[in-house]
Amino acid sequence: MTSWDPALLAEPPLTEGADRLPPAHKLYALRTLPMGDIKAIGFDMDHTLARYRSPEIDELAFKKAARLLVRERGYSPWLLEVAYNPAFAVRGLVLDGIRGNLLKLNRERQVVRACHGSKAMPRPALDLVYSRRRLATSAKGFRCIDTLFEIPESFLYAQLVEGLDQGILKAENYLQLFQDARWAIDTAHRNGEMKAEILAHRDFFIAQDPQLALALDRLKREGKKLFLLTNSEWSFTHGVLSHLLDGQDEARPHWVDYFDLVVVSSRKPTFFLETSEAKPLEGHPRCFTGGHTAWLEALLGAQGEQVLYVGDHIYGDVLRSKKNASWRTLLLVPELERELRLLEAKADELRALLRLETARRRTLRRASVLLDQWKRNRVRRHLLGPRLSPDATVALDHEAAHLAASAEALQRRAELQNLELDRLMATVEAAFNPMWGPMFRDRDEQTRFADQIQQFACAYTGKVGNLYMVDSHSTLYAPVPALPHERLG
Repeated sequence: MTSWDPALLAEPPLTEGADRLPPAHKLYALRTLPMGDIKAIGFDMDHTLARYRSPEIDELAFKKAARLLVRERGYSPWLLEVAYNPAFAVRGLVLDGIRGNLLKLNRERQVVRACHGSKAMPRPALDLVYSRRRLATSAKGFRCIDTLFEIPESFLYAQLVEGLDQGILKAENYLQLFQDARWAIDTAHRNGEMKAEILAHRDFFIAQDPQLALALDRLKREGKKLFLLTNSEWSFTHGVLSHLLDGQDEARPHWVDYFDLVVVSSRKPTFFLETSEAKPLEGHPRCFTGGHTAWLEALLGAQGEQVLYVGDHIYGDVLRSKKNASWRTLLLVPELERELRLLEAKADELRALLRLETARRRTLRRASVLLDQWKRNRVRRHLLGPRLSPDATVALDHEAAHLAASAEALQRRAELQNLELDRLMATVEAAFNPMWGPMFRDRDEQTRFADQIQQFACAYTGKVGNLYMVDSHSTLYAPVPALPHERLG
């Protein structure tokens, strides 16, 4: 429970004369990041430079996918009447396409929460299906929900499972539903309908951040080469970034003025794995489609750890750029701002949880010692019984009765403390998400999602605009690793 300590997060808002940033504006380093050594900084676009409004964008994807299933796969029109529930899923879940379940895993890849369709699975049912074994999420039929684009897919699949269980939909099995949901979400993003609607209503779907242009401008002025590396095609990229950046700075009237190099249709993660040809975009200097890592590094005059890449996709942006190109990585976690806000709002309850858990452990330790003393008393009574005087025997029995009663009272107290812990923990976790709790942990365990961030990202933050408050020649220091005995206090 100690890793929940909200005191580390409870910093005051930035005011005149203050030298501390509010938590939501910070970059959180996981590895020491010497910004002065960085020559080039790259950005993904979707959910990185461009922050799409949620749940608006998620509901659009769900509705488009549902229409595709009804129109092209013969699904019941019932699906069109389902209202999108933005609170249903969170990032970091895993779809079990064979059994019709959604899963939350801990860092050991064990299932800690699950639902079948949209109904929570009780712990006994969960243990019966998955026991406590490590789950191989790369196996057939599993899909990791690690990007914001995939959140609607979780809800869609859950509704399809519900429809099949209720006899509303017809399918061979849950796996067919799983494959159809995957096809529908992919098609909704690729056939152009969604992108056309986003561009037609950019104010509705794309959130403006006044610090975005300031951050990019400061990095450029301080000598960093900036590049854009996105899988989106030129027309959509131009439509989105012109909305966000055009006219924000007289010195950089067009969005391309912020970048030394623009790469669209990059096909990440293939960009980091193969050596595809880069093709220049006619009429747009410094803009290309395709390409590969070595080509990009040669153009920028920076390579390996001299490059920092900023993106929201753990696999396509962070893992591949780190493992295959040795770039440093900054993971964008747009949900971080809300999680920090809730941590601060629940600070009193979290402190109460820490106190209660500490008290419970002390109670159990005292009960254990008393129980051991009772056992020693009984051994002495058995071994020395014939040689003990009647008074000594009575004294030993009296002591044993007292020890047993005291240990039993402490055990009952621990049980009550445990019940109070469960009640308070359920209240706190439900504030984050009624079904899944926080993204980054489950009770006192880190989640698979949190573990991936720690493994692959050099740092993480909530939005690109937070870079404005970072001195690009300073060093971001990671917390000093410590064994439990080295922690003070």
